[in-house]
Amino acid sequence: MLARAADAQPGIMLLRTIPGVGIRTAEAFLAYVDNADRFGRNKSIGRYFGLVPKQDASGGVNRMGRITKEGPAIVRKMLVEAAWQGIRHSPTIRAYYQRMKHDRDDRNKKALIATAHYLARVMLAMLKTAEAWREQSEPGQPSTSTGSR
Repeated sequence: MLARAADAQPGIMLLRTIPGVGIRTAEAFLAYVDNADRFGRNKSIGRYFGLVPKQDASGGVNRMGRITKEGPAIVRKMLVEAAWQGIRHSPTIRAYYQRMKHDRDDRNKKALIATAHYLARVMLAMLKTAEAWREQSEPGQPSTSTGSR
């Protein structure tokens, strides 16, 4: 019954074209975002879901800490799981993860959170433009035609 209701929503079907994003992740993301146009920039979705680092600036020192964890925890967890699945099934998402990892094993968690943040930005861009997911054709090129990532 829920699957039939999800199939009737064009936004959910659009988000499900991303490797690793399932029905529940798409539903939760769409439910919390509601209107994609209320986000002026795609980068602001990271703050909304708490996927950006805390900042401790004092004097001339600027330290970036752990993520803020503001916003809905369930969507943040679903985005992280979608990132894991995307890393396994999509060359584009895997390449982004590897780029964030910098070939260092101690950066696995940071790279995973950065990948989840990337997915959230891509999902928001897809909702704004109504374009389906496309794997990148050349290294360094974005997977959708929206340039605001």
